[in-house]
Amino acid sequence: MTLFSFRNSFYLFMFFLLFINLGYAKTIKHPSYKNGQCGACHTTKNAKSPDLKMDMPELCYSCHTNYENNDFIHGPVGAGACTLCHDPHKSENPKLLTTSTINDLCTSCHSDKGAMLNSGDNIHPPVQESCINCHDAHGQNHKFQLKADRKKDLCLTCHIDKKDAITNSKNKHGAIEMGDKCLGCHDPHSSTAPKLLKAEDSKTICLTCHSAPLPRDEDGKMLMNMGEHLAKNPNVHGPIMWGDCVACHDPHGSNNIRMLKEPFPEKSSAKFSADGYICFKCHESEKMTERFSKDITNFRNGDNNTHYLHVNQKRISCKSCHDYHASSLPHHLKDKTTYGVAKFKLRFEGTSTGGSCNPICHTRRYYDRVEPVNVKTNKKL
Repeated sequence: MTLFSFRNSFYLFMFFLLFINLGYAKTIKHPSYKNGQCGACHTTKNAKSPDLKMDMPELCYSCHTNYENNDFIHGPVGAGACTLCHDPHKSENPKLLTTSTINDLCTSCHSDKGAMLNSGDNIHPPVQESCINCHDAHGQNHKFQLKADRKKDLCLTCHIDKKDAITNSKNKHGAIEMGDKCLGCHDPHSSTAPKLLKAEDSKTICLTCHSAPLPRDEDGKMLMNMGEHLAKNPNVHGPIMWGDCVACHDPHGSNNIRMLKEPFPEKSSAKFSADGYICFKCHESEKMTERFSKDITNFRNGDNNTHYLHVNQKRISCKSCHDYHASSLPHHLKDKTTYGVAKFKLRFEGTSTGGSCNPICHTRRYYDRVEPVNVKTNKKL
């Protein structure tokens, strides 16, 4: 075989495959029509009369599954308009459909979903692939002909990792069992926001619930009104400034306190370890571990790292002094704090090169980065 004839044979073969894939060589026929059994549906054996033996959908139910006992039936099925979606004789499409894809068929009626699919927004992959990944086109016992309960169970048939977090986490998110459950935060079809969120960012979603006191599962106490707290305190933590609560919290569940993504000390006193604080996934742990420095932290007396003193020698955890959501003071410092069972004010006063505080732990102590202070006499060295 010459090179020329080999190429011709190859191109002919590829054209044949394309011919088959495009469906030109495949017409699907309804079995009764294919076998010439017109009388199975029509009042005359040769179908000269268009009259049917019985009304639809009863006629179709004589061979196909009867959906009358389902709690939720698709409108065309209930109305007997089977031929709105299926050709009763033959089609180039699977299931004798009247369109080439399921989504084209669904959106011929559900035009709002068609606009959504063409919007270019973040579209849920199962939706983009085929509506019947989630919906039954005929009937189901769940609202909207969904294949499982829409609020959570359907989602977890695919999102196995989230099912594990929701089921097995020590600290569970109450929102997942309240109201619309998963759909309280996510749109199941599409969204202009990432993760199919119903708002522009996770902070906006979180504050739809966390703008009121809420009970805590682990100890029965109330969570603070975070919306009110943020409104009153202008110095907010970076992730909150960016609208990113999920930078620190797992909204589905976690084995860490407050559903944090990484560990954090539960008590106000703890042995320091960078791995034990979620803070040091962003902040430099050297702020705590370097005893002397001239630039690694502003909380220093000369080059004496005052963070090191508090965290390593006194075993004071970050949350004893800092509010990791928002504060009215600089450096996210708290106005009031709790240490053990004691509740008290820090009484912080800042200066351009340092500051001082007077909690119950000690009398007022000063620090200054430029002119160090003797902590016993409070005089410049």
